[in-house]
Amino acid sequence: MIEAFGAVLPVAVAVALSPFPIIAVVLVLLSPSGRWAGLAFLAGRVVGVAVIVLAVSAISDLIERSEEASPLVALLRVIVGIALLVLALWKWRGRPRTDADAALPGWMGAIEGSSPAGAARLAFLLSVANPKELLLGVGAGITIGSSGLPLVATVTVAAWYTMVACLSVIVPVVLIVVSGDRMRGRLDEARGFLVRHNTAIMSVVLIVIGAALIGGGLADL
Repeated sequence: MIEAFGAVLPVAVAVALSPFPIIAVVLVLLSPSGRWAGLAFLAGRVVGVAVIVLAVSAISDLIERSEEASPLVALLRVIVGIALLVLALWKWRGRPRTDADAALPGWMGAIEGSSPAGAARLAFLLSVANPKELLLGVGAGITIGSSGLPLVATVTVAAWYTMVACLSVIVPVVLIVVSGDRMRGRLDEARGFLVRHNTAIMSVVLIVIGAALIGGGLADL
């Protein structure tokens, strides 16, 4: 179980570093109903991340139980790894060249007025409809499901993965709930840093994880 969690830990960290959920939760927390909307956003984030990794883990586990299908799981790892490498290259080519280019998508302007229900829906969509996070979640699920763990251990590893993947949302929500308005300035500074530099950071992370998935898949073929 520890070995399986160690294998997906880098993927969880990559999901945690994903910029849109972090920027979105900061905008939600800076809104008038920040605390409740932030807690709702966190709930939607946890559910979204968990749904992907648990569903793919279950499917991968069913495939892995058939020895003849084991090469299929390995092939899926290679495919997901290649997709991550392509995505990393695409993100790197589209990275902002100057601070003026590092602008938020237009749809994020409406986040600050989100209700708690709207914040929860947004967090869920950012977790399941973002191609990068979807690929990372699929990669993690394949790794967990193909580890041959019993059901309880599989769910436990998936829960650990989800917790780490959601840390970047958990931390600011807890800080606002505990410290209140004192953390607003620092959260806004963190948002600005991520807008400027996260594309480059994530491109490197995606390359590393994509290469690891490809290497693991080729080793199992």
